[in-house]
Amino acid sequence: MKKIFLLVYVLIIVSTFHQKAMAQFPVGAGRFMLAPTYNYYHAGGYWDKNGLYNSYSSGGKFTSNYFGIYGAAGIDRKWEFVFNIPLVVQTYSDSVRLIQNGSLGDVSLGLTYFTQMTDPQKHFSITGSIIIPLYQNMPLPSTISSVTPPFVGFQTTGAELKLDYSGSTQEIWKSSYYVFEAGARQYFSSYGPTQFFGSATFGTALDDDWKLTGKLSFVNSSSNYIVGATPDGVNRDYSYFRMEVGAGRKVTKATQIYLNLFQDITGRNIGRGTGFSIFAVIRF
Repeated sequence: MKKIFLLVYVLIIVSTFHQKAMAQFPVGAGRFMLAPTYNYYHAGGYWDKNGLYNSYSSGGKFTSNYFGIYGAAGIDRKWEFVFNIPLVVQTYSDSVRLIQNGSLGDVSLGLTYFTQMTDPQKHFSITGSIIIPLYQNMPLPSTISSVTPPFVGFQTTGAELKLDYSGSTQEIWKSSYYVFEAGARQYFSSYGPTQFFGSATFGTALDDDWKLTGKLSFVNSSSNYIVGATPDGVNRDYSYFRMEVGAGRKVTKATQIYLNLFQDITGRNIGRGTGFSIFAVIRF
C-alpha cells in the first residue's frame, strides 16, 4: 500500500511545467507580463515502473489544485527578469482514508536572454533560474493512521536551464505561432533528481479575438534511488508524456484568457492524470 502512495504524488513541479501561451515572446524594455493560473489535476490510477497502468485500490483518487503567478519584467531589449510563485492543495482519498496537504511550493527566479534574430517574427531565448522551496514535507495523520501525505515537492534548492525558440508562420498559415522548449533541472541533494523536459506548442487565430492551441510535452525525472528508498520517501524517478488542446480569447488589447484540457498519454512511476487549466496573459 505504501508503494501506491509513493506513486500517486504528482508533485508541484509537474504542474509548473505548464506553459503560459505567448510567454516566450519578449515583453519589451520597461514593460511587464503577468500570467495568473489555475490548474486542476485528477488521477484514478498510476503507471508502475514498467509503464503498466494500475487503478488505485479501494476506489482511490488523487487531485491537485494548483494556483500560480508567472511574471516577466523587461530590463532592456534583450534581458528579462522572470519568476513563478505557486500554491498547491493536494488530496488523496479512497474508501478508508483521506490525506490532504496544502502549501506554497517551489518558487523560481531567473533571467531570460533573447538573442539577436534577423527575422523580427522569430525569437530565441535562454533562461537560467534558481528554485527555492517554501515548504517542509511532513507526515500528516489520515483518518485511520499516520501515513505519508502527498508531497508538495522535493524540498531542496535547484537550478534550471531552458531554451526556447518561438515565432510566427505567417508565410505558411496566417496568424499562427509556435513555441519549442527544451531544458534541464538539477536539484542539489544527494538524491537529486536530474530532470529533462521539452514541449512543442502551436497556435492559430480563428479571428481577431479567438485562438486555438495544441501542445505536446514530456518530463523525465531520474535518480539513483528507487521509489521509497530515500529517507523522505519522495518519488524522484518518473516520466510522463502529455497532450493538451485549448482555446484563448482576447479580452482587451493587453489581456488574453485561455482554457486548456490535458491528458497524460503514457508514463512511468507516476499517476495517470487528466484535467484542465485556466490562465490569463496580461501585458502592461
